[in-house]
Amino acid sequence: MADLAARPAPPPSRTPEGARLLARMRPWHWVALDTMVVLLILIPVGRPRPATSGPAHQNPWLSLLVLGVTLTFLARRRFPLAVWLLLTAATVTLASSAPPYNAYGPFAMMFALYTVATSCSGRVVTLASAGVLAAALAILSGLHYPPSVTVLSAVTIGVGPALTGYVVRQQRQHREAMAAEHTAKIEAEVTSRMAQERLRIARELHDVVAHALSLITVQAGVAVFREHEADQMRTTLTAIEETGRTAMIDMRRLLGVLRSKPPAASDADEASSPDRAPVPDLVDIGTLISQATQAGLRISLREEGERRTIPAAVGLAVYRIVQESLTNILRHARTTSGSVLLRFEPHEVAVTVANPPPPDSLPPAPASPPGHGLRGMAERTELFGGTFSAGSAADGGFVVAARFPV
Repeated sequence: MADLAARPAPPPSRTPEGARLLARMRPWHWVALDTMVVLLILIPVGRPRPATSGPAHQNPWLSLLVLGVTLTFLARRRFPLAVWLLLTAATVTLASSAPPYNAYGPFAMMFALYTVATSCSGRVVTLASAGVLAAALAILSGLHYPPSVTVLSAVTIGVGPALTGYVVRQQRQHREAMAAEHTAKIEAEVTSRMAQERLRIARELHDVVAHALSLITVQAGVAVFREHEADQMRTTLTAIEETGRTAMIDMRRLLGVLRSKPPAASDADEASSPDRAPVPDLVDIGTLISQATQAGLRISLREEGERRTIPAAVGLAVYRIVQESLTNILRHARTTSGSVLLRFEPHEVAVTVANPPPPDSLPPAPASPPGHGLRGMAERTELFGGTFSAGSAADGGFVVAARFPV
């Protein structure tokens, strides 16, 4: 009995394969990867040197320095700046030392610079890149390479990792921004749907309860004056009971849409249960008029055009508009008559509910606080792209009209 057409959920965002791979990596995966890099950095220092290269000088302090600063490489993701400073200073120190310690390459400080670029601000990355570039120039200048080779190698060592890390950082920030935007859209969609569902339930409850209470109030008022007419009293009380029972079934049916189907319930049980009665439609408008007649109203029902099948949601909307209009006649019109006109057109169905002005002998109706009935009818009509109007007629009565495209 939903008034709103189900809208498809927003499609899930497409995540690059590389981002999905990084998301699946666990902490121990990163530790294992860094350990492999550490071993690759230590291999040039620890491998045997040819006899033609001269004797190797073993310095325990420099050996500890190589081992210590290389192990700090494992902490580069947690302390990127501190590890970068240590590795850069150690690389410069070892490059100016005797063999085999001068074989300690620039790769450790390049990895550290990349980590700084992926986790720090642009100003910090620029300073770190300049520091590595200066260190690389100082080291390569002592190796007596041609100037072009020295500059190109220094730029590769000092700028390449920074640019690579910056690009990776921008891509990560872009993915995070897109994910945040997607999450915000989903939250807004959920909030909007919840608000619409609350509005729909409130509108349905208002129509069901207001109509039933209006009928019960009028019928109970009539019963007070029939205390000496047993048969008439019994008829009125029976009508009150039937109205209350119908209202309870409508409320249970409405609230039932919020609950999932019990696993043990069969379709036959649901079809036979009064709480699972069919959704009201145009054919049930006659029942509304019968209830209004029991409350003392004289309502005429007229149809124009050839009746045809219309969507169930539109039929429910027309039914609720007639129901609320009859409720308003009972509560506010100070009259005992009215009319309902259903008109079937080629591409539309229209409903008009009108009541005449009250007799001249009756005083004007007392002012009452504004309700939600007219607003709810207008909202129902707008949901289906229709038009709604309500106001005083030329003869002093009141007319409610709605048109639905079908």
